Amino acid sequence: MKILPEKGYPARIRTYFKEMFPIPARLIGSALLYLSFSLFLARIHGVEMRIWSPGNLIGWLSLFMIMLILRLMDEIKDRETDNRLCAHRPLPSGRVQEADILFTLKGSVVLYTAVSALSPGTFWAAMVVLAYTFGMYKHFFMPRLLKRNLLLTLATHNPIVPIMFAYLVLLFAAQHGMGPEEIATVQVFTLVMMYWAMFFAWEISRKIRPAHEENDYVTYSRILGPFGAVLLASGAQTVTLAASLILFTAVPMPVVYLLIVWAGYFMAMSGHILFLAGPDTRISRLEPFAERYILAVNAALIISHALKM
Repeated sequence: MKILPEKGYPARIRTYFKEMFPIPARLIGSALLYLSFSLFLARIHGVEMRIWSPGNLIGWLSLFMIMLILRLMDEIKDRETDNRLCAHRPLPSGRVQEADILFTLKGSVVLYTAVSALSPGTFWAAMVVLAYTFGMYKHFFMPRLLKRNLLLTLATHNPIVPIMFAYLVLLFAAQHGMGPEEIATVQVFTLVMMYWAMFFAWEISRKIRPAHEENDYVTYSRILGPFGAVLLASGAQTVTLAASLILFTAVPMPVVYLLIVWAGYFMAMSGHILFLAGPDTRISRLEPFAERYILAVNAALIISHALKM
């Protein structure tokens, strides 16, 4: 049964953000992600990176705004499924109106565009990122095909991650006055793959369920089986680990960085093993383990940098 929405847009959108996109946590998360990625770029290219700078602010806010835009777009795209299977959420329950989501989405696009315009040299790349998000929003103009095929949806939607990181590389280069020929292509490609793989694993992990929890919601564990889905997620996390090892041997890095990354990897693998051994209420979701691995990778270089090792 629909619940009467709260009066006033501010109250309703606060409800939405509190439950679906907690702003403080997302701001901190995007800051950690941007900072760790940029610090790695600085080490690869042997340049000093000031933590507080206009360019870093642009990168951080751009990353945050894209995360918000994608969340709001998913809210509209998935409304039919959510109405059937997630009636407790703010939009399906009626506590938030679709017009609220659309208004916030438009405002977020305007803010993202305004922030991106502060770096004229990379504005075109920011618009490429935005254009790809709108392609996702429209299911790349083949909604019936994508809605029936989760793996095809993954193949068409997940590339937004490396596209966004490629934009951050260009933003970093512009910030440090580097031309395209000065970018360490092989090492930067390895770095982007490293980050892409761990977010690919997170995307898989959040749609893995034990057999007794499966319902009409399409999951990777239904398509590939629990073992196949876990194998895909753990394989992607292993790619992240391998890329970190490659970069560790190619770029001056402190040992503490590798120790933290390894610790995060073993934590993720232990979650997979426990899940396959017999999931219960304590280990019926793998998404938290994927998130902790992402946190470990992000924290590793930031901690190393803070310790000046």
